[in-house]
Amino acid sequence: MSVWELVKTGGWTMIPLFVCSVAVWGVVVERFWTLRNWREKNREFLLSFSNLWLRGEKDGARKLSEKAGVELADLARELFNEPLTEKLVHRIERKRLEQAGELRRFLWVLGTIGTSAPFIGLFGTVVGIIKSFASIAEAGTGGFAVVAAGISEALVATAAGILVAVIAVFFYNYFQVRVGQYQFQLKLLTEEMIEVWDRKGAA
Repeated sequence: MSVWELVKTGGWTMIPLFVCSVAVWGVVVERFWTLRNWREKNREFLLSFSNLWLRGEKDGARKLSEKAGVELADLARELFNEPLTEKLVHRIERKRLEQAGELRRFLWVLGTIGTSAPFIGLFGTVVGIIKSFASIAEAGTGGFAVVAAGISEALVATAAGILVAVIAVFFYNYFQVRVGQYQFQLKLLTEEMIEVWDRKGAA
């Protein structure tokens, strides 16, 4: 049996499961693309920024922060707006928390699908069983040949729901751990950048 025939066997319940599957892979590809080399890019920016700032090349450091498209560069631009005070540090911290939240963007989709897909498959199972009983009532007799279509639909829908849920939950947990590490790294890099800035100012 081909994949298409298998999908048709699962009945109309396969439509929402197919949509869920497309959404899962869309989020997975988008997150992989967005988070690729995240740590290396932000670390590289901090090293370049620190070298320029500690050498007294303030204009070069400003241009680098304006040109770089990483999270740490957005935080660095705040440092040029006013003297380093506790108020500025708190504002940078708030902006860092906003960026940390952005790293988790779309992960709720994976969590929602991972939770709901098995129930969609279970609904398909119930529909398949109902069709089996309807076939028995229509034929006036039992037997595997009578209920085979309904049972096939029930089993395919169940398997599809579980498969989509497993994939969604796997990547949800994977990205939760990875994003948690990146959020911690962003906090450390931000503190290091502020220390470098303050060190030059004190000097």
